[in-house]
Amino acid sequence: MEGTAAIEKLSLLEERIAQTTQRFSHLKDQYQALQDQKQTLELEIERLRSTNRDLNDKLGRLNTNHDKLIGSFQKEEVRKRLDRVLEKLGELQL
Repeated sequence: MEGTAAIEKLSLLEERIAQTTQRFSHLKDQYQALQDQKQTLELEIERLRSTNRDLNDKLGRLNTNHDKLIGSFQKEEVRKRLDRVLEKLGELQL
């Protein structure tokens, strides 16, 4: 009788070991998949950061060019207005 109880306990223990081994294997696979995802995401983050730096550089150049154009436009507008004022003054002197 005692032998049968010991065999049953041993069978239960073997079953638990098998379940634990299976669970451990599953968790190990999940861990590896998450590590792979992490690496992929880190590479994507670096790519996005690089793109962000490039876009910020381009934006800086565009803003500089925009400011130059606005400045140029304003200078041209001032010249046109000065020319008109000078024309008016010239007409008054006649």
